[in-house]
Amino acid sequence: MILLLGLSLPVKANEYIDNMMKIISPAQSQIAVNIWDVSNGKTVYRINDQTLMLPASIQKVITAVAASKQLGKTFQYETSLTYDGAINDGTLNGNLYLHFQGDPTLKRAHLTTLINQLTELKISQISGDVTLIAHASNQTRAPGWAWDDLGICYAAPVSNFIIDRNCAKATLSPTEERSTVKVKSIYPINIKTTAEFDPTIPVKDAQMHFCELHMQRFDGNHYKIEGCYPGKKPIRLAIAVNDPKLYSQQVISDLLTQKGIQFTEVKTAENAPTTQTVIATHYSKPLPDLLKIMLQKSDNLIADSLLKQIGLSYFHQKKHKVNHHDDITQSARSDSFTLGARAIESIMLETGLPFIEANITDGSGLSRYNLLTAQQMMSLLQFIKQDKDTQYIEQLLPVSGRSGTLKHKAYYNQPPLKNVVQAKTGTMMGVENLAGYITASNGKQYAFVIIENGLSAKAKKARLAPFSALFLQTLNDLPN
Repeated sequence: MILLLGLSLPVKANEYIDNMMKIISPAQSQIAVNIWDVSNGKTVYRINDQTLMLPASIQKVITAVAASKQLGKTFQYETSLTYDGAINDGTLNGNLYLHFQGDPTLKRAHLTTLINQLTELKISQISGDVTLIAHASNQTRAPGWAWDDLGICYAAPVSNFIIDRNCAKATLSPTEERSTVKVKSIYPINIKTTAEFDPTIPVKDAQMHFCELHMQRFDGNHYKIEGCYPGKKPIRLAIAVNDPKLYSQQVISDLLTQKGIQFTEVKTAENAPTTQTVIATHYSKPLPDLLKIMLQKSDNLIADSLLKQIGLSYFHQKKHKVNHHDDITQSARSDSFTLGARAIESIMLETGLPFIEANITDGSGLSRYNLLTAQQMMSLLQFIKQDKDTQYIEQLLPVSGRSGTLKHKAYYNQPPLKNVVQAKTGTMMGVENLAGYITASNGKQYAFVIIENGLSAKAKKARLAPFSALFLQTLNDLPN
């Protein structure tokens, strides 16, 4: 715990913070802060709050508000199994269709339950095609995502074909020669390795000895791991599926084969015939439950899947216009990050939020092209407090020392900040942000936005404590 020395002379709140900022402001990184008193609706303190900066995952609060306004609290993803033709003597004389909607929570087990319905109907053979139906995904990764993140599961491709988070698990183990990779049979991917384990190098000294692993991604969900890993203990790998469409085809093929159902091949298409019979449908949890996972765990896949749904709903269903003259309906036939980002910008403006200068590229905050101001984020926190349709979002935010990304976060899991902060974290290389609400020791609740950019790894290691923690301790001690 870091104890801050309070000022003994009676001063106004903004003066108190000004004086403390002289002590706690970081020397090298760039900061932007905006504080708002919920009880009286007045701004308590602000600095650099008009400066556009990288938001990282606090951007997910924007996605949560936009999804609530556009999709509604009853929204659920649907994954349906249908057919055309007729069923006779165990044979489906027609075609089988599996309709994907980009459900980020869809698991292999859910698909197994759907395919089990074929057994219930006593279907053992399909004479026609097995076709996976989904909108084309022209963009599965947003512009501005870091190249070295793309093979890792937290940056898994965002497609309408998602199974088990488009994430495959494997284990890299040392051998007498070099190493070996073991992949569970349920994951239809191929990984080769030339990596070497070096037991003479301590894990903490790996960078000093240039001992690092590298992964190459190839077509067909093929991967190669090379380089060096310190020590001699096996390591677990979480690898992002590179081709979600092919991956889904192979998973469905495996599931049908396991059930002893004969078929020719599994294809993909964007549309299915209008006349079909529904066998079964899997529904995801409703939007509030999805948002809770997204905000608590800072789930990138849910955030960006919702971004695409927002885009399709806003432009395609409402038939809005692009540039005031081009009908977006034609463009909305395939989902994209661009469509979703444009929709969110429009929704923010329609709700009266000042997001004109902001640059929104994705829903998760992973993109380095995202830019917004502390003042814009504050307007969103104020909106959540005042809008009956989105007020519930505040209760979905992580609570310091209790839940989500703040449960074990240092300085937040102990007094004086434990249990008094409810906020969304936003962290990536060089960025450490926090936006939400705090109930201070004076009994007041404050909305706050704290953005810190340009934070080097060396500066982060050398600092006494995170700037956000020092600032919130200052805010917690604010005089009445």
